[in-house]
Amino acid sequence: MNLVAHQFLSFNNPSIQIGNLLGEIVKGNKFNAYPTDIKKGILLHREIDSYTDSHEIVKRSTTYFHTTHHKYSPIIVDLLYDYFLIKHWRKYHPTSFYLFKQNCYELFIHNYDNFPAELQYMLDYMLKQDWFENYSSLEGIQKTLIGLSKRTKFVNNLGNSLPAIQLYENEIEQDFLEFFPDLINHCQRYIKEN
Repeated sequence: MNLVAHQFLSFNNPSIQIGNLLGEIVKGNKFNAYPTDIKKGILLHREIDSYTDSHEIVKRSTTYFHTTHHKYSPIIVDLLYDYFLIKHWRKYHPTSFYLFKQNCYELFIHNYDNFPAELQYMLDYMLKQDWFENYSSLEGIQKTLIGLSKRTKFVNNLGNSLPAIQLYENEIEQDFLEFFPDLINHCQRYIKEN
């Protein structure tokens, strides 16, 4: 899952949201340096990624891109699942996506000085380019994939993903709608038990 889903799956708990964002960069056992609630968010981030990557429905979604994008298929699906989450936002969240996005950005800005430099660097771009809003359209997804293609070390064709996305958009949307309630339940259980 991508940034919007990770924030959504923090269920409006600011400490868990911060930890979930830190999960983008905190590796290994470095999570132990953080307070308990933030640590919980970092570990939730890992749990979301692990659960998603191993789920049969998500694996089915990635198969649509195996021929054209090989090992980069999961990156495309992560972004598309954010796109479909935003598309179906009212089904899952009581407030508007715009308000949710603004609340996330304000939380990130408020805590900016406490973040490691690597995360501050990422946030500068996120806020300047409004990444959350980019994920709400296929044009924005394409723009994001072009940016990722330039930052990836290996030769890839992420920047040319739109034709395959459009070809399988309906199938991947159905995969998302089938998978996401399962992920919500899994995350709620994980937070409760940990």
